[in-house]
Amino acid sequence: MKQKATPHVTRVRALDQLHRGDEIEARLSVGPSYDDVVIRRGSVQETAPGIGVIWILDRLTGLRKAVNTDECSVWLVA
Repeated sequence: MKQKATPHVTRVRALDQLHRGDEIEARLSVGPSYDDVVIRRGSVQETAPGIGVIWILDRLTGLRKAVNTDECSVWLVA
């Protein structure tokens, strides 16, 4: 029986930790009794730490999307 490998996920506290090509998840908190919901997942294209924005290539749509870190938490997927 094969075991499915689960990726190692680490919360990103500062955007300068990210590099182009890093795989990230953007998560939105839906309440104290629930786990955070993944709203975006993709590879980092560009970061703007001064304004708290990351642009990713979204895995689901294949489009470039902006992630605002004021609205969600960012997690590095390894």
